[in-house]
Amino acid sequence: MTNSNIQIEVVGIKEVEAKLKKLGRSLNSYASQAVVQASKDVLDTEGLRKYPPETSANQPPTPYYVRGMGTQYKSGNKGNSEKYGTQWHVDKVPYGAKIANRSSYAQYLAGTNQSQAMAKIGWRKLVDVVMEKMPKIKSTIEAWMKKAIKDAGL
Repeated sequence: MTNSNIQIEVVGIKEVEAKLKKLGRSLNSYASQAVVQASKDVLDTEGLRKYPPETSANQPPTPYYVRGMGTQYKSGNKGNSEKYGTQWHVDKVPYGAKIANRSSYAQYLAGTNQSQAMAKIGWRKLVDVVMEKMPKIKSTIEAWMKKAIKDAGL
């Protein structure tokens, strides 16, 4: 019986390893940027950042609600609007981003506690919009991951 030794050497493995390390350091940044971009697509949906059409609740007689100002009474406006549409923010988190709204009533307009009355007049749950836009979100993330790989020279 002959003693055969086979040796396999991967040429260029050190260079590949260096590029993978580079990718590892920057992947978090690319992933966060991807999700921040995708979040903008989500938020620019009517019923989230863009208000749905006004209803009779936004028209006289008093009391009625003036968007961006608050509840209008005969004696004047209460000034209780929290400007919901401008309160959306996207914060980077490791390998992603978090979407939230600072207004105290956001959970009743876009959260899981959304009231049926708000749904009927066109306000959207954030989770529903995310699921609806999932193909676009995925393609945005894929494009950023391809860019990360290309920029790392892989």
